[in-house]
Amino acid sequence: MTEIKHVLYICAGNTCRSPFAEGFSNLLKASIYKEELKDVQFDSAGIYHYYKSAQPETVNYLKTKGIDISNFKTKRIDNDLLEQHDLILGFEQKHHINKLKRKFKTIKNLDKKLFLLLDFAGEKENLEIFDPFKLKQEEYNLVLKRIEDGIIKVVKKIIEINKS
Repeated sequence: MTEIKHVLYICAGNTCRSPFAEGFSNLLKASIYKEELKDVQFDSAGIYHYYKSAQPETVNYLKTKGIDISNFKTKRIDNDLLEQHDLILGFEQKHHINKLKRKFKTIKNLDKKLFLLLDFAGEKENLEIFDPFKLKQEEYNLVLKRIEDGIIKVVKKIIEINKS
């Protein structure tokens, strides 16, 4: 894989998982990996566009990490977003990866830059992270913690790829 400068996290509605992934990645960039990630941009989008902002559970969890995404605005995936990103990470094979491959067949090299987050992170099993929408905060937090652990590995992998 060539140098990674633009990372896009995708989920169903851009309200739970993908805004969390974007926010947490930006926290790592701002705090721990300032130099290593200075040229890397993190973004997120959804396949659908039902809501205009991140879910309160996501906002609350990120606040505990010192990240404020209360002004976050959701956006829908489109050709431009997919074309301009070097790495696109989703959370579910059927609902994210397969759907994008079918819907955006004309995007050059889409299959070479589209992965499940945990697969790209190097995990070998339980690669899907299901939507926590409408779960209680405690259960919701468990889902976000799983994403958090995956993102730490993803960020380290991006740094290694960009070094070579």
